[in-house]
Amino acid sequence: MDVGVKEPENHTIEDFITDDPASELGLLAAKVAYYNFEWRFLTIVMFNTVQGLGLNTFLMHYQQSVIVKLGRFLPEKRAAVPQLVIFGEDSSDVSSTLRWTVRSKYDSNGKFIIICALINQDCDEQKIFQTLQSLLIFNVVLLKTSLKTKRAQAYSYDFITKEKCKNNVPYKLNLSTACENDTCFKDLYPEKLSNFQKCRLRMSTVEQAPFMYLHNGTRSPSGIDGDLMRLAANMLNATLELLTPADGLDAGHFTNGNWTGSLGDIYNGLRHASVCSSPLTSNKYGNFQISFPYYSMDIVWATRLPTQKASWEKLLNPLNIYLRIILFLLFISIVFMNTICTLKVWRQVREAFKIEPPKYSFLFFSWVLFLGLPILREPERKSFLITIYTWIWFCFVIRSAYQAALINSLKQPAYHDNLETFQDVIRERFPYGGLTSLKEYYTDDREIYDNWVVVDNAHLYETLDNILDGTTDFVLASNKEAIKHHLMRYKGTKQLQIIPQKIVNSPTVVYYKRFSPLTVPLNNVLRIALEGGFIQRIHDKYLDHDKKLFRRVYSTKPEPLTMNHFTGSFVLLILGWFVSATYFAVEYVCGNLED
Repeated sequence: MDVGVKEPENHTIEDFITDDPASELGLLAAKVAYYNFEWRFLTIVMFNTVQGLGLNTFLMHYQQSVIVKLGRFLPEKRAAVPQLVIFGEDSSDVSSTLRWTVRSKYDSNGKFIIICALINQDCDEQKIFQTLQSLLIFNVVLLKTSLKTKRAQAYSYDFITKEKCKNNVPYKLNLSTACENDTCFKDLYPEKLSNFQKCRLRMSTVEQAPFMYLHNGTRSPSGIDGDLMRLAANMLNATLELLTPADGLDAGHFTNGNWTGSLGDIYNGLRHASVCSSPLTSNKYGNFQISFPYYSMDIVWATRLPTQKASWEKLLNPLNIYLRIILFLLFISIVFMNTICTLKVWRQVREAFKIEPPKYSFLFFSWVLFLGLPILREPERKSFLITIYTWIWFCFVIRSAYQAALINSLKQPAYHDNLETFQDVIRERFPYGGLTSLKEYYTDDREIYDNWVVVDNAHLYETLDNILDGTTDFVLASNKEAIKHHLMRYKGTKQLQIIPQKIVNSPTVVYYKRFSPLTVPLNNVLRIALEGGFIQRIHDKYLDHDKKLFRRVYSTKPEPLTMNHFTGSFVLLILGWFVSATYFAVEYVCGNLED
């Protein structure tokens, strides 16, 4: 039995250009998708009726990966798809499908191709673009067939025009399969929000130094985020409108099924974006879209300075642990050598080398030289004399350096060891907490999460002042730069300790509602500002205080010396008198006093 194999035929685009309007719609849609969609992404093709025309032609000519959906259903597993092709019956069907895609959390900021697939149905483009405008879908090409000419027509629209800040009037696109090199199909999705035409850019924010200062209400912002948003508004030709949260709260957190504060404003569609320098958490990342990270912030633990040491303990402050060990071993070696001088073996060595016995004990003589007291006699042997002079020089250097450092040590407060990790806080049973949004970082540690004390934004700086005054043991979680800026108010007269172990180093971002059309234009501004060094410059402008933050303020009065500072000195002096009196009494009773 012979099997005939049909040879494949090569077709050109002209072979598919017919008078069939359905074929023309499908072909135009395929060429729009071919030149404007990103091939690395999947494309969803949705249609609600098998009678729709142009679908076969589209699938025949667009050879990239697609997902074909008949009807409105949501699969169990979904991928983020930023490009959709919708085949609808009429304007009502298309509008209904668009609303469903937004409710189903498809990417409304993606690229859309809409085809009115029924030729004999009236497809009112004005109604469709009214729906697109209300849903904030900007990147769209509408294809329909004219009832009069039966030829394909293409439409798009600009959301912002010189005349209107919310426009829904479409304009025609000149799409034709006869255009040279298909140039008419290219660049059909330009950035629609690169020029706001002086329309309002509504941002939600909270006043938080040094990130945002609000002057004259919210009309004159400054600070890191304030300067950056003014730059963004200028580059986008927008009128910046900063507004504080509608509920009057802080940056916001999730509670009772909704978001509060500044994040609640954008979650509920009241603002375009939130600029609140709030650290990024998994919950925020899952509910909002974030901008290009333009800086980072440290979230740290801050608490009061540790307990001051007693004044007498300051006597050892000029000496670090290594010097203390060396001097102690030196003292022990002198005692050891003095003990050797009393042994019979040393007496034999002294007789062999004809060394006269010392008038005083080796220990007593060394101590006299160390205190700088004058000596009446010197050894005759040069080797012994060099040893004595070396010891005098060594004692002079040690004593002078110690005395010079001791004066400053007695005048300055000395503290016990700082807290190194958060485990030290738990071990000391100090109370701790901060904003509710920071609590989310410890959802996996139930002990910390359950014992977290919530400090709202209104009482944050009050708590910080109590920590600076040392009236509370509370350990506060907050932004490191905000803490430093608050310390600058006191010009170094008040201090606290920041635990070296950070809670998190979070990227600094702007928050948007999911699939916000503002993401791309504002990200471009942030990227340009970062690459141009502007962001680093404004950070240096508002945060250049690390070097002088803990510098001593010389205009303040120094702490006067009191008897409490010399307690240790008097204790050692009295102890020395007691030892001397005891030694004198023992020698007198035993008859060992010599001339």
